[in-house]
Amino acid sequence: MCIYLIPQHGLCNRLSWICGFYSYNLAISNRCPNKKCMCYIKWIPARACNGQFLEIFKAFPHSKFVNNDDEVPKGIKRYSGQHSIPNIYSKILKVDIITPEVECEIFGLLRFNNKVRKINHEFVDKYFNKNNTIGLHVRRTDHIGLAKGKGNYTNDDYFFKVIEDEIKKDSGVVFFLSTDNRNTQEMYLNKYPNNIVVYKKIEKLENSFRHTSLFDTGIDMSLLTYCKRVEGSFHSSFSRIAVMLNLNRRREIGKATEELNQYVLHNAAT
Repeated sequence: MCIYLIPQHGLCNRLSWICGFYSYNLAISNRCPNKKCMCYIKWIPARACNGQFLEIFKAFPHSKFVNNDDEVPKGIKRYSGQHSIPNIYSKILKVDIITPEVECEIFGLLRFNNKVRKINHEFVDKYFNKNNTIGLHVRRTDHIGLAKGKGNYTNDDYFFKVIEDEIKKDSGVVFFLSTDNRNTQEMYLNKYPNNIVVYKKIEKLENSFRHTSLFDTGIDMSLLTYCKRVEGSFHSSFSRIAVMLNLNRRREIGKATEELNQYVLHNAAT
């Protein structure tokens, strides 16, 4: 059946919401009584998500982004909110809990648009070590209090150990750093100037909850898919999706559980 989605809160909460419902609807589209099974999406930029989906991604097949409710045919079921994909399937859709491998395939529905892909290719060619580039996602700003409150804050010492261990093995290793905080970015660049690259130096946006634009965040997410692996921040939905997309792009779905546990689902020391 056709559905109407209104995702809320931050970028990755929205992506999980959309991918969860869209993938389920895609799977049962043959039951739709309409000529074409459509997914309508109202994506409203807000404090926690300062841009549009289509700045980063291609539209899903059989989907339409709308600005108001009048653009959606009457009688279509509406879902508004945020949830992880497993929660959407188990708690809302009452479907058996899905595995990390299946979740990885679901996030693979996301396709970066041509503008993002062009920037990716140019950046990778210029700055990446083709054989040994490791992605780092260091989540900070508003995430710190939440992660510490849950006892799962991934501190800088964790990332520093990863970097130093890899440099000992290969002095030419490159780390692509994605972070949402200007001070963090400066600290890592100053500490490891020969091994860390970033897409763009952060200049905090005026009157913004975020230090980076949504487009630049999308570039970071897409560049992480080109890395050999991704080291993320525990309890960060961005880290989780980055790992999922990285695994999906490299078509190593069979290793999803192992790598997710090792690189994202660990309980780093505080």
